[in-house]
Amino acid sequence: MKKIAIIFLLILATVRVSAQDSTFKDYQKKAEQDFENYRKQEEKDFNDFRDKANAEFAEYMCKSWDEFRAFAGVPVPPSPDPPTQPVVPDRTPSSDPLPFSELIPTPQPTAPQLPPRPEIPIPPVIAPETPAFSFVFYGAGCKVHLDATQKIHLSGSSEQHIADAWKQLSDARYKPVVADCLYARDQLKLCDWAYFQWIKTLAEKQYGTQSPNEAVLLQLFLLTQSGYKVRIARENNRLALLIPFRQVVYEYSYLPIGTLRYYIMDKSYKGGNIFICNFEYPKEQLFSLQINQLPAFPVAETQTKTFTTAHYPELKVNVSTNQHLIDFYNTCPITSDWQLYAQASLSETVKRNLYPALQKQLTGKSEEEAANLLLNFVQYAFAYQTDPQQFGYERPFFGDEMFFYPACDCEDRAILYSIFVRELLGLEVVLLNYPQHLATAVHFNETIQGDYMMIDGKKFLVCDPTFLGAPVGMSMSEYKETKAIVVKPDISN
Repeated sequence: MKKIAIIFLLILATVRVSAQDSTFKDYQKKAEQDFENYRKQEEKDFNDFRDKANAEFAEYMCKSWDEFRAFAGVPVPPSPDPPTQPVVPDRTPSSDPLPFSELIPTPQPTAPQLPPRPEIPIPPVIAPETPAFSFVFYGAGCKVHLDATQKIHLSGSSEQHIADAWKQLSDARYKPVVADCLYARDQLKLCDWAYFQWIKTLAEKQYGTQSPNEAVLLQLFLLTQSGYKVRIARENNRLALLIPFRQVVYEYSYLPIGTLRYYIMDKSYKGGNIFICNFEYPKEQLFSLQINQLPAFPVAETQTKTFTTAHYPELKVNVSTNQHLIDFYNTCPITSDWQLYAQASLSETVKRNLYPALQKQLTGKSEEEAANLLLNFVQYAFAYQTDPQQFGYERPFFGDEMFFYPACDCEDRAILYSIFVRELLGLEVVLLNYPQHLATAVHFNETIQGDYMMIDGKKFLVCDPTFLGAPVGMSMSEYKETKAIVVKPDISN
């Protein structure tokens, strides 16, 4: 819509300059008429584009689908956790920089990945006479212009049956539905995964548990119309949605097509032969698990918990988080992309009570003193347990989850500490991914002694949130000679 607004201003400016014998009211009227003509042409162009693409999709669906072999989901790698928190030994720092084997740079481009858009934006056309279909999504009331007459009914799962249903979905009556979806994505600030969950919730509420194939086909339609790269698959008579992600995803079965892995969004699939409708929709974009901003869910505060450390008894904070956000995080696929968890930050619910208390204690302190306070807080304010001990399976935490669950492990602590350093101290921080451990390293403006790495010509001191009592510049002895993979979080947000 920005493009249309700019063209409107240009038309208005041109009319002002070129017409000298008419009144300004005439200029304005002509400009408005030109703009309206342009808007109608844009809408016609989009309708033509959409109708052509959907007709080609339906034609492709009628053909025999390609057969692929799906592979069972990759198990989550063992968490990089020592079984217990080590206690600080007496030792002196290394005089030489610690080694590392690989540097994973900040993702390029550093600008946040914008959500996909259709080739031409769908105008928010609302049909008042159409009853609104309502549902709740993580506490948010949502409405979509659907009614019972718009339900599709698959009498079978053959290519022709699915193509016929797709033609029904391509009807103009569904254009307001797509507009509703895109509007909700913007209003609720939904990342790609949250938007997929929103679409899935809508489809499953519309069709219930009795028509799972119809729900999958509706998801495919709404996601393709929203600009996403998705595919549909069939195993026997059951349909499933396939999504390729920018990140490696664990536990979901997948099949390789070209250079991409398409993950089957149904964990009951365990691999085997599957038939795919591999149609490439125009301008489709890959899904990302990246969270550039947290979803704007209504706040349902969890029980308040107290966090403190004996080393800084004056630092005692009561923190709650948003239950809706915690529930959403539970749906997120697991990935070993540590950058993703580190850049998601903390919710405003957590920051509201936590950050003022931390900032009060940091005031007047040097960088080293401030970093040590935050390091000690993360080391002692949270109980330690490995993921298998606490959950029975591996799962890294987003920042807010640290303040909800009873315990955490080393990668969770490293992620939270990196958020603190970046947002409260304004210092560069990297994650150190060892074979069985995750720590951090910080670049200080002050001269500080301790174990360090030279990264991009800068000195980064090791800061280990799991090494009990270890100050800035002290690493675990068993990792002193171990080469870490250095991960640089995206700090563009």
